Amino acid sequence: MNSGQAAAALLQLVADNREAKCRALSQRAAAEARAIVQPAHAQARVRVRAALEEARRSAGERLARGQARRRGQQRIAEQKRLKARLELAWRELNELLARSWQDPGERRRWVEAYAQRAASVLPRDAWEIAHPAAWPEAERAQLRQFLLARGVSRIDFAPDRGLSAGVKFRAGSSTLDATSAGLLADRAGVEARLLFYAQGGAR
Repeated sequence: MNSGQAAAALLQLVADNREAKCRALSQRAAAEARAIVQPAHAQARVRVRAALEEARRSAGERLARGQARRRGQQRIAEQKRLKARLELAWRELNELLARSWQDPGERRRWVEAYAQRAASVLPRDAWEIAHPAAWPEAERAQLRQFLLARGVSRIDFAPDRGLSAGVKFRAGSSTLDATSAGLLADRAGVEARLLFYAQGGAR
């Protein structure tokens, strides 16, 4: 081997050695990078999963709140509609009772039905019957005969300008109120029955 070939071989050896060291350094750097990057990636994945889970939970809570708010608004709207319907029905019921009292046939049935009930629950000694001032005398006479036939011993009629429809039977401390106001005194109970009928409870 001449000097030129020896120099070339020496240069090749240096180059090979440098390349081997570079490869080793590169491999070590890559390993160190992996050692640093892999845990970082794992932590990042954990953070991303946690963030996604939090986002899903928050979205679910927002959806639930929105649904609850809509249900609440729907209930309030339904309650308002129901209240308006009941107010209308209440006015119509009062008007119906007023019209019934003005009709002689309806008035007679009204008085006789409650007189019959009063005769079954009140003592039959001395009665006072409060009534609208304009109630005809002839109808009072008919009621007197109706009650005398059922054992009521004494009947006094008491006109009351505060009454517009119906009659009120009193016997001692007991009273059966068959006036329009008395029939509608239990507003909550009457409205409950109105709702029952409005929802098809009676066919």
